[in-house]
Amino acid sequence: MGNDGGSIPRRNEMVREKKQDEKTDRKTQLIAMNYFCALSKQPLREPVVGDMLGRLYNRESILEYLLNPTVFGDGAKICNIKSLKDVKTLNLRANPAYTTSQTTKRPVQTFDDQPTAPFVCPITRKEMNGNLGFEFVWACGCVVSTQARKEMAESNQCLVCSGPVDSKDVVPINSQNSEVLDLLRKRAKERALETKKGKKVKTKRKHVDEPDVSDTRSSVSVLDKNTKARKTAA
Repeated sequence: MGNDGGSIPRRNEMVREKKQDEKTDRKTQLIAMNYFCALSKQPLREPVVGDMLGRLYNRESILEYLLNPTVFGDGAKICNIKSLKDVKTLNLRANPAYTTSQTTKRPVQTFDDQPTAPFVCPITRKEMNGNLGFEFVWACGCVVSTQARKEMAESNQCLVCSGPVDSKDVVPINSQNSEVLDLLRKRAKERALETKKGKKVKTKRKHVDEPDVSDTRSSVSVLDKNTKARKTAA
């Protein structure tokens, strides 16, 4: 073992190499998440939708999953989507440098070996390839890079469509930060509760505005009786 001219790696070197491998794996995974549908593992192509945790899917894959939850095998573990209301169709800017021939059905192998991204930030023109953070607004679905939002003056309007933006509606795309994901889950629950309350209010208003059908029928019945009585008297 010691006479073959080799050397025994030190523990700190092994730990450093392990951390480097883990970092590379995370980067590769993040790149793949920006190129491929989280459900079907097929290349992303419009229309693309995002869920409340910022995961990306091909809309057609979501439709297939809703019709048959077992179509992608582990679909239930990947997402918690019950209806199309749980996803938002994204307003993405196509990358002029991207062509369909560059699309690959296999995951990106290394962080340095990656094809041209199909989408870019409409403000900075940076590619959405996993190297930079991107986010979308739940209200309108517009996608921009996090860098673009930070560089622009603070505003309550969308950078793309100028629609109103609430900070709670900004969803980071493919975040791997556990704290961010917990916050997004909390916001998703709050949004669901607000939607539920809104439906109850609409239902109450509908009942208030509707005429009392029973009273109307009673009035018609009385009129009919009075009319018959007049005819008989005549």
